[in-house]
Amino acid sequence: MASANRTHSKNTRRRPAVGATSPSATTTSLLRKWVNRAVLSVGAGLVTAGLYTGGTALWSQQVETLSVMGEVRHIDINAIETRLAPRLSAGFLATDLSDLRSELESLPWVYKVNTRKRWPSKIEVNLVEQRPLARWGEAGYLNHEGQFFAAKHYPLYEALPKLEGPDGSKASLMRRYQTLASMLEPEHLVIRSLSLDELGQVSVLLDNGLVLQLGSVEMLQRITRFRQLWRQELMAQTVTKVDLRYEHGAAVTFGTSRLAMQVSRIGGEG
Repeated sequence: MASANRTHSKNTRRRPAVGATSPSATTTSLLRKWVNRAVLSVGAGLVTAGLYTGGTALWSQQVETLSVMGEVRHIDINAIETRLAPRLSAGFLATDLSDLRSELESLPWVYKVNTRKRWPSKIEVNLVEQRPLARWGEAGYLNHEGQFFAAKHYPLYEALPKLEGPDGSKASLMRRYQTLASMLEPEHLVIRSLSLDELGQVSVLLDNGLVLQLGSVEMLQRITRFRQLWRQELMAQTVTKVDLRYEHGAAVTFGTSRLAMQVSRIGGEG
């Protein structure tokens, strides 16, 4: 039996190759990437704009409160506030606190200034007033560190000791005064004035009117010698001047203009 060969024609459908991307999927992917980039760009722009706006607003924040504090007697708080006002116009963040301190510490009677910022718009200024321990000539006062500050004289401080000396001697003369004052205190003698001349010679005026000439060297030994002399010989007498510029002893001027030389061996003056 003869076999018949039949040919069947079928519609065959092509399948996409593995890993291939259809045009529609590619378009969707590109669109998605574009949208993501647009969203990121817009977000970054919004963040940048927000930071700029916030930063600008923050930088332009004005000082709303200036608080000036301190236990002061000679400093006018209202005048301080008026003086600082122009320096606060730059804003809270831009205000330079070190600049404020320098401005105030240059004023008479201001010893030290502490400043700080309180968020969001307050600046605090704390003043420490000068504490005068001595008068310096007629020009002003010396504080506890021997620092000079110019100020008019007040009757309140008339009892302070008066110190005088060449330029540059303020701090050393203050230290010398403090040392001598503490040595004379057990004798109940108070220094009224202390002066240093151009040759380095020191003279002391006590509150009882007695003048001590101490010279330029061996200051501690000489004041010790005076104390011994005061206890043993001079306390009960009227003395106007004691010259201690000797190696041993002293020259004493009494109120009656008598001169008594109490010197065991005279050395050179100095």
